[in-house]
Amino acid sequence: MMIVRKLSRHLAIPAAVIAILLIGIFAWLNHAHQNAGTLYLKDRFGDRSAINPISISGDISDQYASTTFEINDGQLSVHTELYDPPLLLPDHYKYVNGGKKRIDNLEYEVHGEGAFYVMYYDKNLLNAKNNGQSSLVYTNIVNADSDSKYSNSLEYGLAKLGDHLYFTVPTTAENTGTNGIYELSFAKDGTTRTVAEFSLDQNKEGASLAVLGLAAAGGKLALILKEHGHVVVRGYDPESGKMLGSIMLDPSSSMYSDQYEAYSNDMVLNLVFQNNSVQTEHTFYHKTVWSIDFQYGMQLVDTTNLDYASTRKDYYRSRMNMQYLGGRLYLVYTFTEPRPEDRFDSFLPIHLMIRVYKANRLLYEGELVSDLNDDLVNTFNWPEGSSYDLQLYDYRLFDHLRLERGKGE
Repeated sequence: MMIVRKLSRHLAIPAAVIAILLIGIFAWLNHAHQNAGTLYLKDRFGDRSAINPISISGDISDQYASTTFEINDGQLSVHTELYDPPLLLPDHYKYVNGGKKRIDNLEYEVHGEGAFYVMYYDKNLLNAKNNGQSSLVYTNIVNADSDSKYSNSLEYGLAKLGDHLYFTVPTTAENTGTNGIYELSFAKDGTTRTVAEFSLDQNKEGASLAVLGLAAAGGKLALILKEHGHVVVRGYDPESGKMLGSIMLDPSSSMYSDQYEAYSNDMVLNLVFQNNSVQTEHTFYHKTVWSIDFQYGMQLVDTTNLDYASTRKDYYRSRMNMQYLGGRLYLVYTFTEPRPEDRFDSFLPIHLMIRVYKANRLLYEGELVSDLNDDLVNTFNWPEGSSYDLQLYDYRLFDHLRLERGKGE
């Protein structure tokens, strides 16, 4: 019996070691399986070294898992996290005209006419007690009789610098009176501070001045306007209210949309407008990116034209981000294969592209190839004529795209 007990004790040690090894092997196999999906960078034009100064990251995610990716020095690394239990609703926020505007994890909305209430909501339940607090802005804007009182949704007028939130009213060329830039206060006894005011009364005399919105970069505020149909940016110091300068971005006769996208990095503000003057097949986007450097006053440092095919109906899944650095514009964006007559236009195959431009010349284009579109096989085979209730968040999406200085820069 003594011999049996000794053997049992000695056998227990290798058995435990084997068990630990098996657990480790299975954990490694599970990790390898999670990261075994198709995801690689494919060079389509130019030399990949063009993206070396930039770190590009994002994720492909749905309710069940998220695969994060990062490209540094042209090399791709990935990691997959499984959700157990699945998320009820993945966070695929994207600002669209008329919706809430998210800034630093708070979502803002604006209501009113003449007097405007700016309210915010915190998605963090621990901070939800502050939800619904508002800041009030009084203006002397006169709304003339017109079908549209505002050039864009009121949320276009919001911009943030540090801990300070600013607002202007996106007025049309029919508005008169006085508009301005206002620093908001959400404190109980706080008051709105007027940073700068400007007259709209030139619109009485047949002039055309519309305010499209407000943006921020390099510690400065950028008031985005249309004067006589041309896109104009005025820079302001947020403390003194002094105007730093004014730049007409499109001196040509091109026509640009009122809605725009704004991307700030370091001292540079990148403004993206759709060029409506280019008349081609309706599945093409023709956009212009203007890069304004606010390091020393304000200076237009780059103009880049972006042309790419994509269905215009896929608002929910489309993503874009960019950074201007060292004389180059780095761009990451998605496009949806254009099939205008397809009944599943919001579920068509989508691709993620990377481009680098210098002086409006394409230096590099690459695609982050994935198996994301395999999710759509069942959708494309849905019986013709049958009803369906498809939820976009049931499918994986490209999201949270970021561009930053490379680790070696």
